[in-house]
Amino acid sequence: MQLFFGWLAWLLTVLGGYLAVLGAVLCLSCGLYYAAELAEEYSVLTGKLLRYATQGVVAGHLLLWLDGFPFGRCVTGILCHGAYAWLLNDYPRLELSSPAFILAILAFLLSHYSWFTFLASGEGPFLPFVNSLGFFAVFVWLVPFSLFVSLSINDNELPLGAPQAPRSSSAFRALCDMVRGAYGRTVAPAVQRGFHESHGKRY
Repeated sequence: MQLFFGWLAWLLTVLGGYLAVLGAVLCLSCGLYYAAELAEEYSVLTGKLLRYATQGVVAGHLLLWLDGFPFGRCVTGILCHGAYAWLLNDYPRLELSSPAFILAILAFLLSHYSWFTFLASGEGPFLPFVNSLGFFAVFVWLVPFSLFVSLSINDNELPLGAPQAPRSSSAFRALCDMVRGAYGRTVAPAVQRGFHESHGKRY
């Protein structure tokens, strides 16, 4: 009986953890969607804030170098944010096939690889998991995620989009709408059919 209660507690803990993660993801998605609406409405102010954020993170890399972090890693981070700043030249428009967008994607991957290998190799100071998340949130994720939420994209450039007159919306909102539309066309009808079939057999 004691073993049964131990397994039951473990299962409830795992289930509660997954539900908490799911709730956090849903809350984050709703917050990002609302932030995308605000960024689309106040595009001029958002562009200024993104420029200030980019400059602030670049200044933060300089402070990291003065604090003893490797010069090469700091220069890599600064160059990656220079690639993000290139996207701001045409803000808030975003072309998926533009050299600036492709370079920003490569810079995002390079920045992740550079700082992850630095922290994982023990080359620098030991940082607990929460501290590592905070480091990545400021020096790796802040600017590119803000760009992704606020940049506008032509809806006709997305897959699964019906031919329409060109119109622009936030890249994040367009992606959410595309996923929601795909769910409504595929998953939701299947769930409804299964529900009706099960109730038809029962009655």
